[in-house]
Amino acid sequence: MTHAYHSHGLLANFSGETAHTGPWPMEKRRNALAAGARLLAAVDDIGLDHAATGGKGTAARLVAWPNKAGILSDWAQIVCDVRHEDEAIAAEMQRRMMEALEAAAAKTHCGHTVLDTWNWGGRIFDETLVALVRDTAGRLGLRHQDLPSQAGHDAYFMARICPTVMIFTPCRDGITHNNNEFVSEAELRPALNTLLHSVVARADRLHPANG
Repeated sequence: MTHAYHSHGLLANFSGETAHTGPWPMEKRRNALAAGARLLAAVDDIGLDHAATGGKGTAARLVAWPNKAGILSDWAQIVCDVRHEDEAIAAEMQRRMMEALEAAAAKTHCGHTVLDTWNWGGRIFDETLVALVRDTAGRLGLRHQDLPSQAGHDAYFMARICPTVMIFTPCRDGITHNNNEFVSEAELRPALNTLLHSVVARADRLHPANG
């Protein structure tokens, strides 16, 4: 991995008012669940608008209370994020996400509170280590490819305090982060050998015999 997608995340609450779904007029409703659903649908649309260039908009979580049939929810919480390799496009996607938050609250007559926002990405990996891994794979005669990291990883946080790089191995059908993820031993071996030889080379640079 040479760099990471620019990612912007949001955790927010919507506050409304409980009421019975039968008699309560639509114009008086303050359905927090509907507010959260509107925002998450909008974020999904933002991702679809940028899908052709690799953009992602993710509706990750929606919880509501009391969340019962026949009752409007007076509280809902959402988690969502937008991602793109291009920093400027990612920033525009974030702007649209925050606009969608305001619009969802206004449409449903609900209050909203932003509990947390986060962002990460860009050129966070150490260029010397990236070159070392690339050169090591080449020296071992292994096929390799420079890629951006699109997910969040512990390495992002390690990169804040020490030089960091990531090595990825292809998964069957490209599936990761769920129970169907599978990598065979034969597919793991090239990455593990690259890691081993890269670690040894990195350690040897500090050996007195190497200057």
